[in-house]
Amino acid sequence: MSTQAVGYPADRIERRRSERLPIRVVVIVCGDAERPFQEETSTFSLNAYGALVPLEHHVTIGQKLTVQNPENWAERAGRVTRLGSCYTGRTEVGIEFVQPVLDFWSVGTRKD
Repeated sequence: MSTQAVGYPADRIERRRSERLPIRVVVIVCGDAERPFQEETSTFSLNAYGALVPLEHHVTIGQKLTVQNPENWAERAGRVTRLGSCYTGRTEVGIEFVQPVLDFWSVGTRKD
């Protein structure tokens, strides 16, 4: 049985390493030393490996970022892996953590 979605080439199918949850969590995203910034935003979706967030600041694929969760004072290093639609002055930014973190979000994320 094929796992390929109908109408999508095999190399374009998203493969998730953990369950993606459409949960809004307030976070603070900080830029790296080369392009410093600090922006409060909230997630569109999240999982153990990262999140999708809207950002006003310009970032690039591969740029290193730090994500802070003000709920539990946790902080994780990550990098930009995806740039999506731009609307209301913000761009959808996919951030992948350096290592998966199940306790970062303070919500249930299941690692497969």
